[in-house]
Amino acid sequence: MPAASRSPTSRIDRLVAARTEARARTARGRATALLAGLKARGYDVAVIGSLAAGRFRLHSDIDLLVRNPVDGAERAEVERAVAEALRASGIPYDLIFACDLTASQREAFEHDLVVSPGLR
Repeated sequence: MPAASRSPTSRIDRLVAARTEARARTARGRATALLAGLKARGYDVAVIGSLAAGRFRLHSDIDLLVRNPVDGAERAEVERAVAEALRASGIPYDLIFACDLTASQREAFEHDLVVSPGLR
């Protein structure tokens, strides 16, 4: 049996792992810059989900929770900033506004909120 077939991971597994890590680095970098820019504008935005929890995978998206209340103009400003920050990254995102959620939904998101170093 060839040595390559006895390896604990196949070539495709190594390729997927490398691409996943590169995509996660891109996601972290874009999210970090985005959060800093939004914070400077007075928005309280958190990364939640797989990226924040360290479980980001090849087909994961970036989940963002806007925690402070926003009016229509502010919502549009946040939406534009997120779209601009993630444009051309190839990484989809979910933008969740806490003010659109019920109390129980907000509580669930806050309960699951993971504050990750560099992503808050």
